[in-house]
Amino acid sequence: PQMQATAVLIAVAQNDDKADPTVKDPVQAAFDAKNIPAEVEVYPAEHGWCPPDSQVFDQVQADRAWARLLATVKAGL
Repeated sequence: PQMQATAVLIAVAQNDDKADPTVKDPVQAAFDAKNIPAEVEVYPAEHGWCPPDSQVFDQVQADRAWARLLATVKAGL
């Protein structure tokens, strides 16, 4: 409730989303209620896909997630 963010990106792995696909809905609703632009995006990759030393590293999806994160930060400045 005290968040001061101007933009938010929540990147979710497909296997995390599959475990409970509805968990992201109240998160999105909470940001919507505070009029904070938020994007909750499910990536077609496994949990831990972004760190290069991860066993499930996915270069294509990691690049996509990092690009979205940088764009979100830039938009919020």
